[in-house]
Amino acid sequence: MARRAKLSGRPVLALAGTIGEGAHEVRGGGVDAHSSILPAPMSLTEALGRGGEFLTDATERALRMVLMGARAVQTAGTQRPSSVR
Repeated sequence: MARRAKLSGRPVLALAGTIGEGAHEVRGGGVDAHSSILPAPMSLTEALGRGGEFLTDATERALRMVLMGARAVQTAGTQRPSSVR
């Protein structure tokens, strides 16, 4: 899926339970960034039992960062350099 998105010029964020050794290698498969959905270390049983909750929270955090970045780009485009003021 990531490769197809990249071929279409779309950025790809992978959300995973945890980020392990070698995770950076997913970039070769078309993933631009990755993040863990777990807020803290916990047992596998708890992680699986609350997976939906954690995925929802991680998705919201990721989208808030995307929106923050978009606002920063908009703001930067409307501000004049300090030497012009």
